[in-house]
Amino acid sequence: MNIHSYVDGLDLSDGESHRGDCPVCRARGTFTAVNDYGTIKFNCYKLACSVRGLYDKDLTAAEVRMRMRPTQEPLHKEVETMEIPVYLVNPTFEHKKHTDFVLRWGIRHYPGLLYDVKQERTVFPILYKGRMIDAVGRAVGTRVQPKWYRYTGDADYFTVGTGDVVLLVEDVVSAIIAENLLPNITAMAILGTSMTPRHMEKVSEYRKAVIALDPDAMAKTILYRREIDLWTGIPTVAMNLHDDIKYKVPEDLTKLEEVCR
Repeated sequence: MNIHSYVDGLDLSDGESHRGDCPVCRARGTFTAVNDYGTIKFNCYKLACSVRGLYDKDLTAAEVRMRMRPTQEPLHKEVETMEIPVYLVNPTFEHKKHTDFVLRWGIRHYPGLLYDVKQERTVFPILYKGRMIDAVGRAVGTRVQPKWYRYTGDADYFTVGTGDVVLLVEDVVSAIIAENLLPNITAMAILGTSMTPRHMEKVSEYRKAVIALDPDAMAKTILYRREIDLWTGIPTVAMNLHDDIKYKVPEDLTKLEEVCR
């Protein structure tokens, strides 16, 4: 089968994505394709299948105009110091659910961790100029929803590290693990579902941006790459990983080490 002809036959519009059965190995629901403003990226996530690649197609006039559409200037806002609720405490070994969670992911020694005894969450403080302005809580109780909770909503992102390459990842835990695994990076977790002007302002401080989200978020990965490219102009790489970086797939880590140099 000519995979390019197959993908072209999907007739994906600009920015549109597709997920379905792989036309080569026939695995169910493992094949994705995304139209990244003229570049079609496709991949089968079944490890035994080698279908993966990209090719270029012509842009329409409307797609060119969309890509060149101007964006607004970033907005600045003053943020207040977060008032820490009494139910956010320094964790001890008595908080078994918290302990099990941090030991599972190898983040026990990350500084400043708190525990929410009310909602059963491991809490990651977010600092700005030495002040705690927000916090992100990860549910560790079995029936706690939502999985992630923001305590003030004043922070736009969570960063860890001091490298000159910014690595955008899925969540706070992935950011901490990535920073421990990869030299010379700053890991950023986007606390939301989209990039904002303040995200772009922060990303523009770095030499390069690398986007490493979950495999099932390829459409979002492509969108972020396009937005960062248009906003900042810095070199930006969209990674196609086998799994979330927190699972430390060796092939993924090798690729990330290469592109984050």
